[in-house]
Amino acid sequence: MTKLYFSPGACSMAPHIVLEELGLPFEAVPVMLRKGEHKTDAYTAINWKQKVPALEVDGKRLTENVAILSWLGWSKPEAKLMPAPGTWEATEALSLLAWFSSGVHPMIGRFFRPSAYCDLPGSEDAVKRLAGEGTAQAFKGIEAMLDGKDWLLGDYSVADAYAFIFLRWANHLGLDVSAYTNYRAHGERMLARPAVQRMLATEAAAQAAAA
Repeated sequence: MTKLYFSPGACSMAPHIVLEELGLPFEAVPVMLRKGEHKTDAYTAINWKQKVPALEVDGKRLTENVAILSWLGWSKPEAKLMPAPGTWEATEALSLLAWFSSGVHPMIGRFFRPSAYCDLPGSEDAVKRLAGEGTAQAFKGIEAMLDGKDWLLGDYSVADAYAFIFLRWANHLGLDVSAYTNYRAHGERMLARPAVQRMLATEAAAQAAAA
């Protein structure tokens, strides 16, 4: 049995998309971050880091998007969502996922919790300004990677599922993304995918149920 612990709209959207793409049977278990459910004893026993996503497969648990997305991509090679392990292409894919996780994600994430980065009085605007500059630089990189391509790695892959989240967050935050024509077109292609539509429907239902 496979379970994905997710929170609507969080970075757990990426493995949620990939599970839908793979057509694997799984249970989507909501963990509502805004209600603090990630800090409960029950969820801490699943993921002591108190974060989403967490993936449980036959009683074994995996955390961190880089690891989860890689494992999912390799679990069904015929889907070709992750290059074959041990190849140069797989290492390039891991490099991109690592940058998303360690660079892009925490940079744009500062908009949501500026006090987690600096709690000095009056520091919130400065944190958001720097986050905006860093996010713009990251988006320029993604924009360049998509020049002349529909998908980041040439073929559709787990990396596209992860990249989709950042653009969605930027739109939610009201950031100006008008300059990123390739990236915005990528987001439209993602929204047209049935797997993404199923993910969004599941997450919207979970959000509504928790309201």
